[in-house]
Amino acid sequence: MLPAKSLPAKAPASASATASVSAPAFASRQAALAALPPLMLWVWERPDDIRSWLANSARSSKSSEAGDAAGADLQAQRIGVAVLDTTVLLRDGSATVRRRQQPLRLPPEWYAAGNLQPKAPVVPIVHIDMARTPHKPALNERQKQTIVRAIAAAAKRSPSQVVQLDFDVAHSQKPFLADVIQRSRIALPDNVALSITAQASWCVGDAWLADLPVDEVVPMAFRMSGDVKRTQEILIHDGRFPRPECQPSLGLSLDEQPWPDKLRSQRLYLFNRAAWSATPMASWSVRLGAFLP
Repeated sequence: MLPAKSLPAKAPASASATASVSAPAFASRQAALAALPPLMLWVWERPDDIRSWLANSARSSKSSEAGDAAGADLQAQRIGVAVLDTTVLLRDGSATVRRRQQPLRLPPEWYAAGNLQPKAPVVPIVHIDMARTPHKPALNERQKQTIVRAIAAAAKRSPSQVVQLDFDVAHSQKPFLADVIQRSRIALPDNVALSITAQASWCVGDAWLADLPVDEVVPMAFRMSGDVKRTQEILIHDGRFPRPECQPSLGLSLDEQPWPDKLRSQRLYLFNRAAWSATPMASWSVRLGAFLP
Protein backbone atom coordinates (compact mmCIF):
# COMPACT_ATOMS: atom_id res chain seq x y z
CA MET A 1 0.00 0.00 0.00
CA LEU A 2 1.01 3.63 -0.18
CA PRO A 3 2.93 5.08 2.75
CA ALA A 4 1.61 7.76 5.08
CA LYS A 5 0.45 10.94 3.37
CA SER A 6 2.31 10.32 0.10
CA LEU A 7 4.79 8.24 -1.82
CA PRO A 8 8.27 9.74 -2.06
CA ALA A 9 9.70 10.63 -5.43
CA LYS A 10 11.91 7.55 -5.24
CA ALA A 11 10.43 4.77 -3.18
CA PRO A 12 12.92 2.92 -0.98
CA ALA A 13 12.08 -0.50 0.36
CA SER A 14 10.63 1.00 3.54
CA ALA A 15 8.29 3.31 1.66
CA SER A 16 5.56 0.72 1.13
CA ALA A 17 4.93 -0.51 4.63
CA THR A 18 1.93 -2.76 4.87
CA ALA A 19 -0.77 -2.40 7.47
CA SER A 20 -0.23 -4.29 10.69
CA VAL A 21 -3.44 -6.18 11.25
CA SER A 22 -3.99 -9.32 13.27
CA ALA A 23 -6.68 -10.58 10.92
CA PRO A 24 -7.85 -9.71 7.41
CA ALA A 25 -10.42 -6.91 7.23
CA PHE A 26 -12.59 -8.99 4.88
CA ALA A 27 -13.19 -12.70 5.29
CA SER A 28 -13.73 -13.27 1.56
CA ARG A 29 -12.65 -11.72 -1.71
CA GLN A 30 -16.30 -11.27 -2.63
CA ALA A 31 -16.77 -9.08 0.44
CA ALA A 32 -13.60 -7.13 -0.34
CA LEU A 33 -14.70 -6.41 -3.89
CA ALA A 34 -18.24 -5.49 -2.86
CA ALA A 35 -16.85 -2.94 -0.40
CA LEU A 36 -15.12 -0.88 -3.10
CA PRO A 37 -16.82 2.46 -3.85
CA PRO A 38 -18.95 2.91 -7.00
CA LEU A 39 -16.41 5.37 -8.45
CA MET A 40 -12.72 4.46 -8.69
CA LEU A 41 -10.16 6.94 -10.01
CA TRP A 42 -7.30 5.41 -11.99
CA VAL A 43 -4.08 7.11 -10.82
CA TRP A 44 -1.16 6.64 -13.17
CA GLU A 45 2.56 7.40 -12.88
CA ARG A 46 2.56 11.14 -12.18
CA PRO A 47 2.65 13.34 -9.07
CA ASP A 48 -0.92 13.84 -7.92
CA ASP A 49 -3.17 14.89 -5.07
CA ILE A 50 -6.55 13.16 -4.89
CA ARG A 51 -7.77 14.81 -1.71
CA SER A 52 -9.96 17.44 -3.42
CA TRP A 53 -11.91 14.71 -5.23
CA LEU A 54 -12.23 12.58 -2.11
CA ALA A 55 -13.26 15.39 0.24
CA ASN A 56 -16.90 15.09 1.31
CA SER A 57 -17.33 12.00 -0.89
CA ALA A 58 -18.49 9.79 1.96
CA ARG A 59 -22.09 8.68 1.71
CA SER A 60 -24.27 8.93 4.77
CA SER A 61 -24.18 5.76 6.83
CA LYS A 62 -25.83 4.44 9.94
CA SER A 63 -24.00 4.86 13.19
CA SER A 64 -21.69 2.00 14.03
CA GLU A 65 -20.10 0.63 17.11
CA ALA A 66 -17.22 2.74 18.31
CA GLY A 67 -14.75 -0.07 17.75
CA ASP A 68 -15.51 -0.19 14.03
CA ALA A 69 -16.12 3.52 13.46
CA ALA A 70 -12.99 4.02 11.37
CA GLY A 71 -13.78 1.04 9.17
CA ALA A 72 -17.36 2.19 8.72
CA ASP A 73 -16.20 5.67 7.68
CA LEU A 74 -13.85 4.18 5.10
CA GLN A 75 -16.56 1.96 3.69
CA ALA A 76 -18.85 4.99 3.42
CA GLN A 77 -16.57 6.51 0.77
CA ARG A 78 -18.21 7.06 -2.60
CA ILE A 79 -14.84 7.45 -4.35
CA GLY A 80 -11.76 5.27 -4.18
CA VAL A 81 -8.48 5.06 -6.10
CA ALA A 82 -6.82 2.38 -8.20
CA VAL A 83 -3.15 3.32 -8.12
CA LEU A 84 -0.30 2.20 -10.35
CA ASP A 85 1.82 0.29 -7.84
CA THR A 86 4.16 -1.77 -10.03
CA THR A 87 5.23 -1.83 -13.66
CA VAL A 88 6.72 -4.99 -15.15
CA LEU A 89 8.62 -4.37 -18.39
CA LEU A 90 8.90 -7.39 -20.66
CA ARG A 91 11.79 -7.03 -23.11
CA ASP A 92 13.31 -9.88 -25.13
CA GLY A 93 13.61 -12.66 -22.55
CA SER A 94 13.83 -10.44 -19.49
CA ALA A 95 11.37 -8.94 -17.04
CA THR A 96 12.17 -5.79 -15.07
CA VAL A 97 10.07 -4.77 -12.06
CA ARG A 98 9.73 -1.09 -11.17
CA ARG A 99 7.73 0.25 -8.25
CA ARG A 100 5.84 3.54 -8.37
CA GLN A 101 8.20 6.54 -8.38
CA GLN A 102 5.83 9.53 -8.18
CA PRO A 103 4.27 11.02 -5.03
CA LEU A 104 0.55 10.69 -4.36
CA ARG A 105 -1.42 12.52 -1.68
CA LEU A 106 -4.37 10.77 -0.04
CA PRO A 107 -6.64 11.84 2.84
CA PRO A 108 -4.82 11.71 6.18
CA GLU A 109 -7.85 10.04 7.78
CA TRP A 110 -7.18 6.98 5.62
CA TYR A 111 -4.02 6.40 7.63
CA ALA A 112 -3.30 5.02 11.08
CA ALA A 113 0.14 4.68 12.66
CA GLY A 114 1.81 5.64 9.40
CA ASN A 115 0.03 3.05 7.24
CA LEU A 116 -3.13 2.97 5.20
CA GLN A 117 -5.89 1.52 7.31
CA PRO A 118 -7.45 -1.83 6.44
CA LYS A 119 -10.51 -1.26 4.24
CA ALA A 120 -9.10 1.97 2.79
CA PRO A 121 -10.47 2.07 -0.79
CA VAL A 122 -7.09 1.83 -2.50
CA VAL A 123 -6.44 -0.83 -5.14
CA PRO A 124 -2.82 -1.37 -6.28
CA ILE A 125 -2.37 -1.91 -10.02
CA VAL A 126 0.26 -4.11 -11.62
CA HIS A 127 0.81 -2.84 -15.17
CA ILE A 128 2.57 -4.97 -17.77
CA ASP A 129 4.53 -3.03 -20.38
CA MET A 130 5.79 -4.92 -23.43
CA ALA A 131 8.69 -3.70 -25.54
CA ARG A 132 8.17 -3.43 -29.28
CA THR A 133 10.17 -4.84 -32.17
CA PRO A 134 13.12 -5.48 -32.27
CA HIS A 135 12.88 -6.28 -28.55
CA LYS A 136 9.50 -7.98 -28.59
CA PRO A 137 9.16 -10.09 -25.41
CA ALA A 138 9.62 -13.83 -25.58
CA LEU A 139 6.74 -14.39 -23.13
CA ASN A 140 8.71 -17.12 -21.44
CA GLU A 141 8.42 -18.90 -18.11
CA ARG A 142 10.71 -16.45 -16.32
CA GLN A 143 8.59 -13.49 -17.39
CA LYS A 144 5.42 -15.28 -16.36
CA GLN A 145 6.77 -16.03 -12.90
CA THR A 146 7.95 -12.43 -12.46
CA ILE A 147 4.47 -11.09 -13.21
CA VAL A 148 2.81 -13.49 -10.78
CA ARG A 149 5.28 -12.56 -8.02
CA ALA A 150 4.63 -8.85 -8.67
CA ILE A 151 0.87 -9.38 -8.37
CA ALA A 152 1.25 -11.35 -5.14
CA ALA A 153 3.56 -8.67 -3.70
CA ALA A 154 1.17 -5.85 -4.63
CA ALA A 155 -1.69 -7.75 -3.00
CA LYS A 156 0.20 -7.73 0.30
CA ARG A 157 0.26 -3.93 0.11
CA SER A 158 -3.46 -3.66 -0.62
CA PRO A 159 -5.60 -2.31 2.25
CA SER A 160 -8.72 -3.10 0.22
CA GLN A 161 -7.74 -6.76 -0.34
CA VAL A 162 -8.17 -6.16 -4.08
CA VAL A 163 -5.36 -6.10 -6.65
CA GLN A 164 -5.74 -5.17 -10.33
CA LEU A 165 -3.81 -6.49 -13.34
CA ASP A 166 -3.50 -4.22 -16.38
CA PHE A 167 -2.11 -6.32 -19.24
CA ASP A 168 -3.06 -5.50 -22.84
CA VAL A 169 -2.28 -8.42 -25.14
CA ALA A 170 -2.79 -9.33 -28.78
CA HIS A 171 -4.99 -12.26 -29.77
CA SER A 172 -2.01 -14.61 -30.09
CA GLN A 173 -0.86 -13.66 -26.58
CA LYS A 174 -4.12 -14.51 -24.81
CA PRO A 175 -2.89 -17.97 -23.65
CA PHE A 176 0.03 -16.29 -21.89
CA LEU A 177 -2.28 -13.85 -20.10
CA ALA A 178 -4.72 -16.63 -19.23
CA ASP A 179 -1.92 -18.66 -17.62
CA VAL A 180 -0.68 -15.60 -15.71
CA ILE A 181 -4.20 -15.13 -14.33
CA GLN A 182 -4.55 -18.81 -13.41
CA ARG A 183 -1.22 -18.79 -11.58
CA SER A 184 -1.94 -15.47 -9.90
CA ARG A 185 -5.21 -16.77 -8.49
CA ILE A 186 -3.34 -19.74 -7.01
CA ALA A 187 -0.65 -17.45 -5.57
CA LEU A 188 -3.14 -15.02 -3.99
CA PRO A 189 -4.85 -15.63 -0.65
CA ASP A 190 -8.46 -16.76 -0.93
CA ASN A 191 -9.67 -13.50 0.60
CA VAL A 192 -7.92 -11.25 -1.95
CA ALA A 193 -9.89 -10.32 -5.07
CA LEU A 194 -8.25 -10.24 -8.49
CA SER A 195 -9.47 -7.53 -10.88
CA ILE A 196 -8.31 -7.21 -14.49
CA THR A 197 -8.70 -4.56 -17.16
CA ALA A 198 -9.94 -5.75 -20.54
CA GLN A 199 -10.05 -4.54 -24.10
CA ALA A 200 -13.56 -3.60 -25.16
CA SER A 201 -13.39 -6.17 -27.97
CA TRP A 202 -12.97 -8.96 -25.41
CA CYS A 203 -16.39 -8.10 -24.02
CA VAL A 204 -18.40 -8.00 -27.23
CA GLY A 205 -18.25 -11.42 -28.88
CA ASP A 206 -15.28 -13.12 -27.28
CA ALA A 207 -16.14 -15.51 -24.43
CA TRP A 208 -12.57 -16.33 -23.42
CA LEU A 209 -12.75 -14.28 -20.20
CA ALA A 210 -15.72 -16.25 -18.84
CA ASP A 211 -13.67 -19.21 -17.60
CA LEU A 212 -10.82 -17.22 -16.06
CA PRO A 213 -10.62 -17.10 -12.24
CA VAL A 214 -11.04 -13.34 -11.90
CA ASP A 215 -13.38 -11.51 -9.55
CA GLU A 216 -13.79 -8.37 -11.65
CA VAL A 217 -13.41 -7.52 -15.33
CA VAL A 218 -13.14 -3.81 -16.17
CA PRO A 219 -13.76 -3.28 -19.89
CA MET A 220 -12.07 -0.11 -21.10
CA ALA A 221 -14.60 1.73 -23.25
CA PHE A 222 -11.98 4.18 -24.52
CA ARG A 223 -9.00 4.05 -26.87
CA MET A 224 -10.78 1.06 -28.37
CA SER A 225 -9.44 -1.09 -31.19
CA GLY A 226 -10.98 -3.66 -33.50
CA ASP A 227 -14.53 -3.08 -34.69
CA VAL A 228 -14.89 0.22 -32.83
CA LYS A 229 -18.03 1.30 -34.67
CA ARG A 230 -19.89 -1.89 -33.74
CA THR A 231 -18.81 -1.63 -30.11
CA GLN A 232 -19.91 2.00 -29.92
CA GLU A 233 -23.29 1.11 -31.42
CA ILE A 234 -23.79 -1.62 -28.81
CA LEU A 235 -22.98 0.75 -25.95
CA ILE A 236 -25.21 3.48 -27.36
CA HIS A 237 -28.13 1.09 -27.83
CA ASP A 238 -27.77 -1.23 -24.80
CA GLY A 239 -25.72 0.84 -22.36
CA ARG A 240 -23.51 -2.15 -21.50
CA PHE A 241 -21.31 -4.85 -23.01
CA PRO A 242 -22.93 -8.14 -24.12
CA ARG A 243 -20.67 -10.42 -22.09
CA PRO A 244 -22.11 -10.81 -18.55
CA GLU A 245 -18.66 -10.89 -16.91
CA CYS A 246 -18.06 -7.42 -18.36
CA GLN A 247 -21.24 -5.76 -17.10
CA PRO A 248 -20.77 -4.99 -13.38
CA SER A 249 -17.77 -2.67 -13.92
CA LEU A 250 -16.80 -0.20 -16.62
CA GLY A 251 -13.80 1.93 -17.53
CA LEU A 252 -14.19 5.38 -19.11
CA SER A 253 -11.89 8.29 -19.86
CA LEU A 254 -12.56 11.95 -19.17
CA ASP A 255 -11.02 12.95 -22.50
CA GLU A 256 -13.32 10.83 -24.69
CA GLN A 257 -16.68 12.56 -24.83
CA PRO A 258 -19.59 12.32 -25.12
CA TRP A 259 -20.36 9.12 -23.21
CA PRO A 260 -23.42 7.19 -24.40
CA ASP A 261 -26.45 8.30 -22.39
CA LYS A 262 -27.58 4.75 -21.61
CA LEU A 263 -24.30 3.68 -20.03
CA ARG A 264 -24.80 2.24 -16.55
CA SER A 265 -22.45 0.44 -14.23
CA GLN A 266 -22.31 -0.77 -10.64
CA ARG A 267 -18.73 0.46 -10.48
CA LEU A 268 -17.04 3.00 -12.73
CA TYR A 269 -13.28 3.29 -13.16
CA LEU A 270 -12.29 6.68 -14.53
CA PHE A 271 -9.12 7.51 -16.44
CA ASN A 272 -7.73 11.03 -16.64
CA ARG A 273 -4.93 12.16 -18.95
CA ALA A 274 -4.28 15.11 -16.65
CA ALA A 275 -3.57 15.08 -12.94
CA TRP A 276 -6.67 14.73 -10.76
CA SER A 277 -5.45 17.68 -8.71
CA ALA A 278 -5.80 19.82 -11.86
CA THR A 279 -9.32 18.57 -12.66
CA PRO A 280 -12.18 20.25 -10.75
CA MET A 281 -14.65 17.67 -9.50
CA ALA A 282 -17.58 20.11 -9.56
CA SER A 283 -17.67 20.09 -13.35
CA TRP A 284 -18.05 16.30 -13.42
CA SER A 285 -20.16 15.40 -10.40
CA VAL A 286 -23.60 15.59 -12.11
CA ARG A 287 -22.39 13.78 -15.23
CA LEU A 288 -20.78 10.97 -13.21
CA GLY A 289 -23.81 10.58 -10.99
CA ALA A 290 -25.90 9.49 -13.97
CA PHE A 291 -23.77 6.36 -14.40
CA LEU A 292 -23.64 5.20 -10.81
CA PRO A 293 -26.12 3.38 -8.57
